[in-house]
Amino acid sequence: MKIDKSTILTIVITLIVGVALGSFLFNGKDNESLTTHEHEVSAVTGLWTCSMHPQVQASEPGACPFCGMDLIPLAGDEAGGNPQALKMSAAAMQLANIQTTIVGEGTSNANLVLNGRVKADTRQTNVQTTHFAARIEKLYKNFEGESIRKGDKIASLYSPQLVTAQEELIEAKKMEASNPVLLEAARKKLHHWKLTMEQIQEIETSSKPMRNFNLLSDYDGVISKKMVNAGDHLKEGGVLLEVTDLSKVWAVFEVYEKDLQYLKVGQQIDFSASSNSDQVFDGKIAFIEPILNVNKRIIEVRVDVDNRNGLLKPDMFLKGSVSLAESKKGIAVPKSAVLWTGERSIVYLKTIDESGTYFQLREVKLGANSGEAYEILEGLTIGDEVVTNGAFTLDAEAQLKGKVSMMNPSGGKTSTGHDHGSMGMNVEDPFEVIDLPKAQDFTKTTDPSFKNQLNQLTKSYIRLKDEMVKGQALAIQKAGKEVASSLAKVDMKLTKGEAHMHWMALLTPMQTSLNKIISNNERDMQRLEFINLSKAFINAVQSFGVEHESPLYVQFCPMANDNKGATWISLNENIINPYFGDVMLTCGSVESVIGQ
Repeated sequence: MKIDKSTILTIVITLIVGVALGSFLFNGKDNESLTTHEHEVSAVTGLWTCSMHPQVQASEPGACPFCGMDLIPLAGDEAGGNPQALKMSAAAMQLANIQTTIVGEGTSNANLVLNGRVKADTRQTNVQTTHFAARIEKLYKNFEGESIRKGDKIASLYSPQLVTAQEELIEAKKMEASNPVLLEAARKKLHHWKLTMEQIQEIETSSKPMRNFNLLSDYDGVISKKMVNAGDHLKEGGVLLEVTDLSKVWAVFEVYEKDLQYLKVGQQIDFSASSNSDQVFDGKIAFIEPILNVNKRIIEVRVDVDNRNGLLKPDMFLKGSVSLAESKKGIAVPKSAVLWTGERSIVYLKTIDESGTYFQLREVKLGANSGEAYEILEGLTIGDEVVTNGAFTLDAEAQLKGKVSMMNPSGGKTSTGHDHGSMGMNVEDPFEVIDLPKAQDFTKTTDPSFKNQLNQLTKSYIRLKDEMVKGQALAIQKAGKEVASSLAKVDMKLTKGEAHMHWMALLTPMQTSLNKIISNNERDMQRLEFINLSKAFINAVQSFGVEHESPLYVQFCPMANDNKGATWISLNENIINPYFGDVMLTCGSVESVIGQ
């Protein structure tokens, strides 16, 4: 078949137009696809994280190396670059159980909290003596703490002097009719030796003297000190026992120098014993020690307490509260709204605009501690809406996104390293006391296995504390490695929800401090890092509880860390200071007791 030139030309033109149109359509779809893809990528950072461990950031999906949860996409900044604003969807708020309340006006009282203990009233202490030389044949009161009543038999005594005096009385009785003065003189001699009239009359009616004589108590109380044993020889005036009447005792509280200005004689202190916090006692300050305890940097104040019911025992620990001001109206928020680090106090405010719901960190200044609320002196106004549940979760999310947070006040991405060897820090960094969330009470819901693991951590911590006291750097490093090993064995998967987040907030600073202790061979720097380790460890033990066989004493030295103060935990209430060693071995006081 013959094809003319016009037909060929038509076919060629059609092909060219088709290819061009196809190329145009194809490239247009590619551009649209690329644009769509780029838009989707911009909604996320390209990283994956764990909802429970925001420090984990991976370049691809997988499982959290700490708790095994599936990683989720890490969202980008949705708050317009505002370093203090965190945007959350309704679903995210529900998942985090975020709850808020409107700030209102409340009533508050300023209170000063004091630690103290029960002491015997020294004015109620007496010594039981014998008023003639004697040998102790038998003791009827044999141990300290035993109750004793006036007139109870204390001991059976043999005294040659007493035997002779009895013989004189018996003979004088026989000559009573002819020489009554002699009889009266013999009676007075025995009476001066503290014999009762009944005992004297018994001797007069007998035909021979008693060789073993029962010594009777002159006082009521308990035996606070036993000074003799059977067979001991006593001189005239020899002391057998110290007897203390505990119907009245002292509640002695320790006050630091800076707080002394708030106290005066006659001021009321309400207090409770750690053994029974439900029983509240009260009394007025009767005496303020005029001399400062140089080692502890404290002044003791004393309250006289009626203890006829016997509820207070010497050396019981007390927690006291002194009201410093009259009640007043002011801004108040529930305690659960405040994240408190010891240096800074923050809350999260909720705001809503046309683009969504935002939460913003706000630093506040706390006033009085009144029951379940804090007075707010600065930072909030009436009508502000603050987060009362889930504030810690919000703070973790803010930290994850590099925003200003409680744990990261300057903002920016934080180190995510969790290697137990280096943990991503420079050991040459200057020392700073860490900020931590305040201790929570998860003790009732904490898995017993987790408490047992904390118990093992406690034992290794105590060994490290003991090495801090001795002050040998190599031994401190070795003990620090033991603590790090115990810490690595604590299974964080046994904690859930808020408890899990709280543990994570404590874990990182403990790892950080341990790394610096292990990496440093200077004792003084190791002791400085022990401050942060102890601060986080005490918080953990208070928050989660510990299955320890004996009480743990939280102790405080006001002169550590350049007079800023520091705490530690000990198995013994006697102060052995790990921050100064033998230089100031007894500087400090017991702040609280865990597990009593």
